[in-house]
Amino acid sequence: MFEIGTVVLGNVEAASPDLLGTFGVHWSLLLIQALNFFSVVAILYFFAFKPVLKTMEERRAKIEGGLQYAEDMRVQLERCDGVIQERLAHAKEEAHQIIEEAKQQSKIYADRQREEVEQLGEEMIRAAKESIREEKAKMLIDLRSEVKILVGDIAEKVLAKELSTEERRRYLDGVEFHW
Repeated sequence: MFEIGTVVLGNVEAASPDLLGTFGVHWSLLLIQALNFFSVVAILYFFAFKPVLKTMEERRAKIEGGLQYAEDMRVQLERCDGVIQERLAHAKEEAHQIIEEAKQQSKIYADRQREEVEQLGEEMIRAAKESIREEKAKMLIDLRSEVKILVGDIAEKVLAKELSTEERRRYLDGVEFHW
């Protein structure tokens, strides 16, 4: 494109050397203005555009780093969420096992308590029966002695005489009690 412009400009200059001068174009001024333009562009590039581009690049790198960090955190969060779900499931399983074990232990404890109560009841019944037997034996002994005294008293009254100790013993020894 520059070549075409140079060729066209060269042809115009060749055709009429005063044509550029007619429009007020002076080569020396044009050259100085071109140098000024390129020096302003160079100064702006080094002192304005380059720092701005560097800042933009740093910000882009920070944004990319932040996005990468966010992605890493999302992946780590998903991994942690999986671990949490796994641990939660494990905790639920352990809780279920503990509950089942507690139920079994309580059943065993209840059965043991029931057996102990039954044994205690049987022991109490046995003790009560033994106590009744002993009380009955004591009562029979007391009753025998009372009956012997009554028999002796009745024998005295029937015979109308007072019996001696020897006679009383003889009468009472002959009396058999079958209860």
